[in-house]
Amino acid sequence: MYRIAVLTDLKHEGEHYAKVINDYCINQKLFPLLETYQNQEVFFKEIQTHVPDIVLLVLPGVDGLNAAEHLRSLFTGCGIIWCSNLDFSLHAFRLRVEYFFLEPVRDDEIQEGLRAWFRLKKTII
Repeated sequence: MYRIAVLTDLKHEGEHYAKVINDYCINQKLFPLLETYQNQEVFFKEIQTHVPDIVLLVLPGVDGLNAAEHLRSLFTGCGIIWCSNLDFSLHAFRLRVEYFFLEPVRDDEIQEGLRAWFRLKKTII
């Protein structure tokens, strides 16, 4: 079973993103454990014991960059789908982020990020 985390600063957005992920996974006959977080401190504390396989990271500006860098430094094997309001594409490349896109957050972008990550894991072709 995959563990997928959503880290964003707004609860209602996190719930929507989790639904998009869940719907996509169900369509692929996968049933991940989904967790949503709105607080980076709580997120990084909790993932010390329950490391996610992949994280959807939707935080504005430098908050997103710092979270991506910290996540990658702690767990090099954790997948990252990162959406930002600033163009951090070079940073995303340097951090080996599986999928990076700019706001606005679109459901099809989240799904494409998942598809890219699952392809790497050879779960979905």
